[in-house]
Order: sequence, then C-alpha cells, then structure tokens
Amino acid sequence: MPLFVWKKDYSVGVELLDEHHKNLFRIFNSLYENTMHSKEVEYVLPIIDELQEYTEYHFYAEEKHMREQEFSGIAEHILKHRDFIGRLKSLYSQYRHDDLEVTIELIVVLGNWLLHHVLEEDRKYSKIVQE
Repeated sequence: MPLFVWKKDYSVGVELLDEHHKNLFRIFNSLYENTMHSKEVEYVLPIIDELQEYTEYHFYAEEKHMREQEFSGIAEHILKHRDFIGRLKSLYSQYRHDDLEVTIELIVVLGNWLLHHVLEEDRKYSKIVQE
C-alpha cells in the first residue's frame, strides 16, 4: 500500500509539472515499499539513484517554467531546490556503509519535503486560484 497517494488538490495547474509530481510520489512509494519489505541495501540503491536523477530533471523543468512565467519568487525557490539536492546527496553518500537506517531517514526527509514543497512552495507559482 503506498504511503502517499496523489490527490487532485495537489495540482499546480500545469499538466507537465503535475505529472512530474505524480512520478516523484511513485518513486517515493517504491522506495518506501522496498525499504519496509527488504533489509537489503542493494534493492534500495537503484531507487535512490532514480530519485536523484528524476528530482534534478524535475527541478530543471520547474525552474524553466517559473522563468517563462516570470515568477517573482524564483530565486528563493531555486535555493530550496539546491538545498534539497544537497540533502539527498549527503544521505546517499552514507550508503557506503550499507546502513539501511539511512533509508528510513531519507523516507522521513523526502516525505516531509515532498508534501511541504508540492503543497506549499509549488502552489506559489500555481495556475490554480488559492483560497
């Protein structure tokens, strides 16, 4: 059972970016499922690789969209992206010790960040009227 399920309320009103967010949810849920059902780091590492690559791809697309829309908060938003990439890389580097506990930390960090970022930060550039 997935930890996070996409809801229409999470939409930023940009189909491409919504699809990216859905894919980030999918990768996160895969990481969660594999961590809960396996004690082998070898099953988790490819998912973390996918997460890092897809996150950077998504951030590039999102930042491009914000530039095109002349979003006034882009500088602050980009700093949040860079901070998150740094946190992911730091956690990933700890896998050299085969520490599955780091995966749990990654799930907590990613889960909190993903929901907060999509529901609060990304909604600042959203095409959907906020109430």
